[in-house]
Amino acid sequence: MTPFVRLPALLVSRAVIALGAVAVVLGFVSAGDLLPRLLTTHRHTLLLAVVLIAAGELSRIRMPSGRETAPISSAAALAVVFLARIHGEPTFALEPGLVVIVVTAGLATAAAVRRVRHERVGVPALAARSVGVWVAAWLARGVGPSNGTLWAAQLDPTVTQGLVALGMVMVAAVGLLTELVLVAGIRAERQRTPWRAAVRDEVGEAAPLTLAVVATGPMVALMAPVLGLLSLPVALVPLAMAYSAVRQYARNRETNRQLVATLSHLTEHGGYTPERHAERVAGLSVRIGRVLGLGDRQLRSLEYAALLHDLGQISLLDPIPDGATVLAAPADQRDIAEEGARIIRRAENLDDVARFVETQTTAYRLVRELNEPVPLESRIIKCANAFDDLSAGSGDPVLVAAAMERIHLGLGYEYDPEVVDALTRVVEDVSVGRVDDRGVAAR
Repeated sequence: MTPFVRLPALLVSRAVIALGAVAVVLGFVSAGDLLPRLLTTHRHTLLLAVVLIAAGELSRIRMPSGRETAPISSAAALAVVFLARIHGEPTFALEPGLVVIVVTAGLATAAAVRRVRHERVGVPALAARSVGVWVAAWLARGVGPSNGTLWAAQLDPTVTQGLVALGMVMVAAVGLLTELVLVAGIRAERQRTPWRAAVRDEVGEAAPLTLAVVATGPMVALMAPVLGLLSLPVALVPLAMAYSAVRQYARNRETNRQLVATLSHLTEHGGYTPERHAERVAGLSVRIGRVLGLGDRQLRSLEYAALLHDLGQISLLDPIPDGATVLAAPADQRDIAEEGARIIRRAENLDDVARFVETQTTAYRLVRELNEPVPLESRIIKCANAFDDLSAGSGDPVLVAAAMERIHLGLGYEYDPEVVDALTRVVEDVSVGRVDDRGVAAR
């Protein structure tokens, strides 16, 4: 069975916020009486850093899965970690705690603006970023003797700068990974999904942006001795340009999804299935898939297959009553699934979708007893379709309880127990398996 996290989401969020608060408090303690002087000495650098961090946080981008990411804010924060020599400005010699204060000031500015706009702030995610920055700042500026830290190595002409750059990239990766793990933990708790899958999705969906964020901080530090403060906006330009590419990708994904959804409506308009049946089965299947730890690409194919799972019904001369294939004879179920798969295979790049549709009617006992290769996606669709057929797509507690009782009667014979367990969690809690960024924002 797939392990599920049991801790309440509120506990994890509070723990992350507490860690962020500790990092900030330690920053003020380490600053002591130096803070006013540092604000005067580095006022231009600090102001630019705060503005860029806040602007990046205010310009989050929504990924196709629904996750929000703020790569410009994260990159600017990591740039503050590594800044040393700056052309035309004093050397940026700050304690790790002071770096956290600077970054937190930028995040707090963005949070205040969002509050004024009546937008969600996402305090746990901001706290996670502060913790990630503290880890990176401590590794870069606090580990080793005063003249032997990674930050100090930038100022030593005897040290190969290539090695320094590599060290900074590694430290940036550790800091960013710390943030991602904390954010993934919050989201895993909210959705009741495996933590490992949440981390994979956080890193994987925006992998190119993640790599760019890791490289940008060290790049700013290496450019600053020549370009001065101009290095910060210059280094962030490529990330800003990537926004348009990500948005175009998201639009293409949504267009493909709408095309598949339009095709799924054929059975509704033909009177074969109830209205919005395919949409409900698809939504339920995706939520179950998230709980079971499926990746983004797998979830996309699962959603397409769930939308088209009843497509083969258009070949029927006499429609099934209410389109409930779960009540049809097993042979009829197989014929419908095979016809739907045959139609889907006429399209390019939908072979996996066709396979999921074709094997959706296979009883789980054949998987258990005969090791028949039935994909998990097919087993999910089988269970989600049965639930919607038996509950008639209603939220009535009586119908829902009756549907779950009927499915449990086929547990281990018709339906995969692991999938049924995930279905139970999804039905009992509407937040389980949903991408919901209330209080959570990615990089």
